[in-house]
Amino acid sequence: MFYKDSDGNRYRIGKPFTYQGYYYGTALATHDKFMEFGFTKVIVAPRPDSKYYIVTGPDLDGQYSSTPRDLDLLKESQVYQEKQVARTILSHTDWMVIRAMDVGVAVAAVPADVSNFRSAVRGVCDARCNAIGSTVSVEELEALVKAPVELWNAHTEEYYINPNPHLPPWPEMPEEENNEESN
Repeated sequence: MFYKDSDGNRYRIGKPFTYQGYYYGTALATHDKFMEFGFTKVIVAPRPDSKYYIVTGPDLDGQYSSTPRDLDLLKESQVYQEKQVARTILSHTDWMVIRAMDVGVAVAAVPADVSNFRSAVRGVCDARCNAIGSTVSVEELEALVKAPVELWNAHTEEYYINPNPHLPPWPEMPEEENNEESN
């Protein structure tokens, strides 16, 4: 929020300013003083996300101008991020796969639930990347990536699955396998 005079100069509460040749300190930089001078109060609009848009502003009316970034580059970057997340999740069980390869499956087989978890992570990663790849606009990509999986219903005090497009959630590692790293 800021205030503007008839010449388009901006003023902020708590910030010293000069107006019509007079200096006003912090204590006088108040809403009441600005209204006394006939300034216009400007509520600044929400700023578009710089990840998705080239943003300038706000202008004298509190609005931002935005130009969508290159959709293909945004998709490529988001797919890369999704694959990095999958790599990080899978890295916690990589030691089991390496051990099974090193000493043999007969001696140290990867537990079925861990194999299933790893397959689920790869499947979710593919689904997320496919959903990202199928977007046709920057706005659609932004909405998809930012959409929560679940929404809160204040009336029933329960979560429900978001009916709008959203990325599938990452699977969670089976609890009992988290402690086997010491083997």
